[in-house]
Amino acid sequence: MEHTTIADMHISRLTLGTAQLGFNYGVANRKGKPDRRESIEILNVAASHGVNCFDTAPSYGDSEEIIGSFISSCLHFSEPPVIITKLTPVDLTGNVTFDNVYYLVRDRVIKSVTQLQLEKIPIYLLHRASDIDIYDGFIIGSLLRLKDEGLIGILGVSVYSPEEVEHALEIKALEAIQVPINIFDHRLIRRGLLEQLKEENFIVFARSLFLQGLFFLDPDKLPSGLEPAREHLRRLRKLSCAREMSIAKLALTFVRDLPGITSVITGAETLNQVEEDIDLMKSPPLPTELREEIASIFSNLPLELINPSLWQLNR
Repeated sequence: MEHTTIADMHISRLTLGTAQLGFNYGVANRKGKPDRRESIEILNVAASHGVNCFDTAPSYGDSEEIIGSFISSCLHFSEPPVIITKLTPVDLTGNVTFDNVYYLVRDRVIKSVTQLQLEKIPIYLLHRASDIDIYDGFIIGSLLRLKDEGLIGILGVSVYSPEEVEHALEIKALEAIQVPINIFDHRLIRRGLLEQLKEENFIVFARSLFLQGLFFLDPDKLPSGLEPAREHLRRLRKLSCAREMSIAKLALTFVRDLPGITSVITGAETLNQVEEDIDLMKSPPLPTELREEIASIFSNLPLELINPSLWQLNR
């Protein structure tokens, strides 16, 4: 497994997302959440192949606790793994002071540290980008204080839009970012934001490579609410067949080799899936003309399709 050294961190080019280990995640997930034994085995297989970066969050069910159990018993790491977790959105009422924001944030950080069985969280992200500014910036101030206290390493944010990336670039305290980008979603590429993040030496994690599994669904058997994806999925299948390349390989390598991407995040609910993704990371780069064809075929897709939070699913 290739690694990237950035901001004094050694990060595998593949980050294992662990939402699937904590709850039923993804529109194409048919197996459901693996049991604890299977989850630990998935983590162990990833680590044995050189994956040292794992993405989680308190909102991912018992994912943090599972990772903590794994870390405490894993023998594959020559140095501590890079764990990414996140601050659950902060919503307060009444008189908001720095102290009550700080102690609320501190309690959440300590809970994650405890569940992950760490002394310090290597990369801690705001799960909601709007928390950068609310409460007079007390949340960022609290996180910086916790960083000084040694509970947090690098601060960052998880974003959903180009506008949120642009705002993150303005915040000097932030050094890491998690962005949605895939074959259907070229917004950050078109606006040159990956290049800007690279210039500012951000650690950039790419998520939604497979659009929560949408790319693997049969276009003629889509869940109610996803009908707008049908023609685009047919085009993706046609491209895959014409190039004799799996959709997974197309999707992963397209994002992996974008300038500025530190690591790509993929999740897995089975051993086969994590092994397939690790194998795909060895794939050669896509030909330039194929990258250009992807950019042409899938440019400017509607936001209602590329943003899963806007999907109107009726199962």
